[in-house]
Amino acid sequence: MYRCFALLLACFTVSVAAAVEPPRLLDPDLQIELIASEPDLVTPTGCCFDDDGSLLVIECHTHFPPDDYVGPKTDRIYRFDDSDGDGVLDRQSLFYEGGIATMNIVNLGDGSFAVATRSDVVRLRDTDGDKVADERTVLLSHNTAAVYPHNGLAGLTLGPDGWLYVGQGENFGEPYELVGTDGSKQIGGGEGGNVFRCKTDGSDVQRVATGFWNPFGLCFDSARRLWGVGNDPDAMPPNRLMHIVPGGDYGFQFRFGRAGVHPLQAWDGEFPGTLPMTAGTGEAACAVAVHGQHLWVTSWGDNRIERHSLVQRGATWGTTVETVVQGDANFRPVAMAVAADGAVYVTDWVDRSYPVHRKGRLWRVVQKTAEASATDDDVPALTAPEKHANVLREDGSLAIDRRLQGLDSTDPFVRQAATFGLVQTDQLMSLGREQATTADQRVGLLTAWRWKEMVDPSCLSADERRVLIEWGLGDQSEAVRLAAIRWATERDCKDQLAAIKGLLQRPEISPRLFSAVIASIAYLETGSASGRSRDPAIEKLLIEFAGNSAASPKLRAMAIRRIPELSETPTDQQLRQWLDDQPDRDFAKEVVGLLAARGGKAALDQLAAIAADERFDLQTRADALAGLSRNADAYATLINRASLPKQPDTLRVEARRMQKRNWGADESRPDKDDVEAWMTLIADPGDVDAGRRVFFRTTCVNCHRHSGRGAQTGPDLTTLSGNLTKKRVLDSILHPSKEVGPLYVPWKILTTDGNVLTGLKLDRAGAGNSMRFQGADGEVFEVPLAEVQQQEPVDQSIMPTGLEGTMSLGELRDLIAFLIGE
Repeated sequence: MYRCFALLLACFTVSVAAAVEPPRLLDPDLQIELIASEPDLVTPTGCCFDDDGSLLVIECHTHFPPDDYVGPKTDRIYRFDDSDGDGVLDRQSLFYEGGIATMNIVNLGDGSFAVATRSDVVRLRDTDGDKVADERTVLLSHNTAAVYPHNGLAGLTLGPDGWLYVGQGENFGEPYELVGTDGSKQIGGGEGGNVFRCKTDGSDVQRVATGFWNPFGLCFDSARRLWGVGNDPDAMPPNRLMHIVPGGDYGFQFRFGRAGVHPLQAWDGEFPGTLPMTAGTGEAACAVAVHGQHLWVTSWGDNRIERHSLVQRGATWGTTVETVVQGDANFRPVAMAVAADGAVYVTDWVDRSYPVHRKGRLWRVVQKTAEASATDDDVPALTAPEKHANVLREDGSLAIDRRLQGLDSTDPFVRQAATFGLVQTDQLMSLGREQATTADQRVGLLTAWRWKEMVDPSCLSADERRVLIEWGLGDQSEAVRLAAIRWATERDCKDQLAAIKGLLQRPEISPRLFSAVIASIAYLETGSASGRSRDPAIEKLLIEFAGNSAASPKLRAMAIRRIPELSETPTDQQLRQWLDDQPDRDFAKEVVGLLAARGGKAALDQLAAIAADERFDLQTRADALAGLSRNADAYATLINRASLPKQPDTLRVEARRMQKRNWGADESRPDKDDVEAWMTLIADPGDVDAGRRVFFRTTCVNCHRHSGRGAQTGPDLTTLSGNLTKKRVLDSILHPSKEVGPLYVPWKILTTDGNVLTGLKLDRAGAGNSMRFQGADGEVFEVPLAEVQQQEPVDQSIMPTGLEGTMSLGELRDLIAFLIGE
């Protein structure tokens, strides 16, 4: 029956619906044309070219089919070819029928194709030359209880080394085993998404990298770099474009909650031993493809195709990005395949509905003229730092000392290469802990053993792991202790609970280490982490610490800093009572900060009472006064009284700063490009406490967080303390667009009625028919997709220019002192 159906379709001519509105092209040198659409092609996912230049396209019928779905019960793969030699793929025939949740396909170069479904990777082959697959061989089996269609196996690419590379999604954290044809396997569960590889016959299964959400799209460039894009990061935008290297850990672990905000996770290389992204991408990034000297990325959620230009960044790369194709709500690009002539073929899911819906399209994007072909150029060759990293990673003759030196590099990709090299060459087995003489070397040693255990669980006994973790927990370096905490927690080492709790008694504990310790205790005691941005188990511990009068004021202050302002416990009255009982300055700063962040009338009334209460120190009273700034009119009497000459200077200065806003007109100021002149003006030491108040009562807090409070539109500025010079921070205020990190690239939106809006994209695109942004003022706004004429990333920071003109020179001096921790 299957064979007869295939023959009936063999000469089917593709018909294209003329009414389909194409997406907009934002590059004038490109043009787009529709190759196929429903009913001939529906809900397409992966695609690839065969050796003859025909395009194979997966038609998925099993991705949440409705009860009344009239389509096939299994998936299909169609072959599109050129019937008359005019360069147009005008004939559609059935190549294969079968499979459930089929996501991707790749040409293996030997006349066969690897196809990824959620639960396996199979090889399809046409053995008799009739253009229909008649041989199916299972290469990899993904054995797990999870069944969600697209968070299992999906990404596929054939490497220049002849190995097949496979992306696996987070799999809901369920235990799994990935088994090859020779019985080789990798096991896991909870660690997040992974990239694996095997030989093209399905043997020798190996883990390549970890720490992804869902590496749905994979490709190699001509310099043998592996690129990947992650799909759907829940509460942690943006999706990530990543340079994937052997042994790399990109920070995400499903076991610590799908929101991606757990203290033991990282999204951009923030945690010791993890790697940063190359660039942020649009929501639900599905594919990455090399096109000339660029990387193209599809964004299913943001209805666009991006073009990334590589920019060297040490032993890896960053990118500058532009949108080349922008559609409306009915453009949902998934996969891409680049033809020999440089044309890019794009599959289009069309509808935002996850269940299959009998819609679908196939597009062809080409240069308007042959002379403008993007394939004339190529991606950059390997740089000297990349070659150095490859030597550290692969050279079996390299001495251990050279790799230890690599672990001390300031470049995370060089450090990671040295770490992986220790494992790959078996030098790790002979490396004694005493040989790791620096903190970075000790982090590398723990990271190497953690990776080795992940790929070969039998390499370490529980006792051997315990010794290594205890060694790390006892280290003087915070980074080493963090690496040990994460390893102990993810391995559910409850025997380390006492040692981890003991870290709270160390006098040098920092807020970051405190957060990691609390998160570890919560996980080890409950066995899980919340899937949401707020974790009840962590909050319960924080509230217990905060209210424990026997605990040190320092620990109580750190606990309050981590309590979300939305938490109903402790009450505003409880916070005031705690402050009455424990008027320690650090503790008071956090109590006042939480009350100010809540901002309700009861909280503000408590702040007003604290500001007026002479039992408290002047800095605490000034903090409380500053906390009223956004509701200053309601507390004008208190503020005016505090500004009178008879009041202490600390209160009077703060009150007068709150009363006066436009400072730029009455103070002589140099041109903002004359940084040295500005440095002279603010040369005197600033007041850190006063600078904190400037931060939290001005526009700074609309975009940035510090010490656990504020918005997340821009970078968290807590870590600036001790890491940046006064001049560097001043320059970033005067020239906010000089450096914009990948997490904070704003977008300019031109609407159909001519309005131009700018904001950062949020974690979800509204209800599906609109896009949500956050502006520089911290306010969220929504733009219907039907009204989006054009959108593109901009190189101008969302941080407003002229910020220096909104405050006095004294305020600027104090703010910088606060940020750098003078």
